[in-house]
Amino acid sequence: MSGRFLGKAAVVTGASGDLGRLLCEALLDEGCSVVGIDVDAAGGELMQAQAREAGRDLTFRQVDVAEADAVAAFGRDSGPVDIVVNAAGVISYARIGETTAEEWDRVMGVNVRGAFLVTKALEPVLRDGGSVINIASSAALRAGAGWSAYSVSKAGLVAFTKVAAAELAPRARVNVVCPGALDTRMPHRLLDGHPAKDAVLEQMAQASMLGRLGEAREVVPLCLFLAGAEAGLVTGATIAVDGGMTAW
Repeated sequence: MSGRFLGKAAVVTGASGDLGRLLCEALLDEGCSVVGIDVDAAGGELMQAQAREAGRDLTFRQVDVAEADAVAAFGRDSGPVDIVVNAAGVISYARIGETTAEEWDRVMGVNVRGAFLVTKALEPVLRDGGSVINIASSAALRAGAGWSAYSVSKAGLVAFTKVAAAELAPRARVNVVCPGALDTRMPHRLLDGHPAKDAVLEQMAQASMLGRLGEAREVVPLCLFLAGAEAGLVTGATIAVDGGMTAW
C-alpha cells in the first residue's frame, strides 16, 4: 500500500463481480474512498460490511446501470469523484440466428448504455485531473463466431471511450482496457450446461499466445496506473491485457 490515492474518491460499477471487487479492494488499499454499485445487493452489502469491519471507506449502492432514472439519481446524490471505473458487464454466447432481440438489448443495455449513463451522470462531479476507465474486452478487437452481441457491445464501448476522451479533455482522461478471456465466474456461469463447455473454455485459453486464461487480478495494475497521475498523458487509449490474443 503506497497511499497514492489518499484523499481521492472513486466509483466502481460492477463492484460485486470478480474484477470489480478486486478493483475496489485495490483502490481501498491505496487510500481511496470507494462507492461500489451493482445490481447484486447481497454481494455488495457483504463487501461493504467486510470493508467497514476492516476500517475501510467503502459504500455500496444497489443500482442497475442500464436504468437511466436510477443512474441519474445516483449521480445527483454523488459528491466529487476522481476515478470512475465502468466495470459492469454481462456476457452472451449465441450465434446471430439464435440471438433474440431481447438478449441483444440486454447486453447493449449494460455494456454500452450503462457506461454512457454512468459517465454522463458523474461528469458534473468529476474533479479536474479525473480518470474514467472503461472495461471492454478483447472481443471488441477480435471477431469470433457466437459472440455477436457481446463483441458489438464491447466495440461500442471502445468507440464511446474515444468520444468521451475528446469531450472531457483536458479536464479528465478516459481510457478503455480490453482484457482477454479471464477465468472468472462469468464465463463459467454462461457455459454451465453447454455440451461443449470444456471445449469452448479450452478454445478461449488457446486463443492467447500464453495458452491460458487470464486472471482478474492481472488486469488490476493497469487500471491503477490509468487512474493515477503517472498516466497523465494517456487518454483515448485502447489497451489490451490478453496474453497476445489480439496480436495474431
